[in-house]
Amino acid sequence: SSTKEMYSYWCTAERSEKPLCKHHALIAKMTATTDPEKRKALATEVKSLYTQAKTMSAGGGPGSVNPFAKDYADMKIAYCATSPAGAKTLCSTAASRFSPSGSSGSVTSSTSQAMEWFCAKESSELASKDSICKRASLLKQMRDATTTPDAKKDLLKQLKEHPAPAYGTTQAIYADFCKIKTNGELPLCTSLRRTAESKKMASWYCASSDEAKQGLWCRRSELVAKLSKLPFTDSSKADERKAISAQLSSMMKPTPGGGPSPSKQMSDEISKAKKSYCEMHAELK
Repeated sequence: SSTKEMYSYWCTAERSEKPLCKHHALIAKMTATTDPEKRKALATEVKSLYTQAKTMSAGGGPGSVNPFAKDYADMKIAYCATSPAGAKTLCSTAASRFSPSGSSGSVTSSTSQAMEWFCAKESSELASKDSICKRASLLKQMRDATTTPDAKKDLLKQLKEHPAPAYGTTQAIYADFCKIKTNGELPLCTSLRRTAESKKMASWYCASSDEAKQGLWCRRSELVAKLSKLPFTDSSKADERKAISAQLSSMMKPTPGGGPSPSKQMSDEISKAKKSYCEMHAELK
């Protein structure tokens, strides 16, 4: 998954002692072992990490940023600046929240539920429904633990014949699925609400002043939005995608003559935007 690739990109040897990377390594060990005693010991280490992070955050005074949240924001900004293939959903908004539970699998599960719901509908205005549903079926088989390596190779070949639908298409499917009252608290739906709120915040902040609009985060967000509307499968848009990707990469190059790194600039702008936005929306605090 793109999240797994992002962690692999970020959690190098020199960052192995950072709270976020230590947490990721511990969760991976917990997932890999079936020994109850080992899992218990690892869970204790994870709990200790959370306690340390809470202490560090509280010790910095009002407005201090939790180290998990800061590390996650820095990681995501740096990873998405490389314009990674297949990470459009992950990189659709720079302001995202670290999930300490390591529950990306639960989001995947509810995403599958959304696709099953969509594909079970008797009618759809989408001409691409058959291909979308065929792809969903293939992905479900890929995730099945009983699928053999040889079978997965065959499934991968079939997936190439059914490329991922446009980002806007899947978001529309998820949005309709999440309108159903009983689905509202599923991980996918809560994630969609957070993403929507993040986008509202970005739009508000970037329109609030010329200074904000000219900031690195707002300029980059505008380009990411443009890129998200260009489907990977449309070869006529390849040059446009390439040009935007080059601009995004250029934005994240080290600042000439020193000074704050682009990642630091964006992190500061996002923190400023959150502070201002949450002051206006007390219900989000």
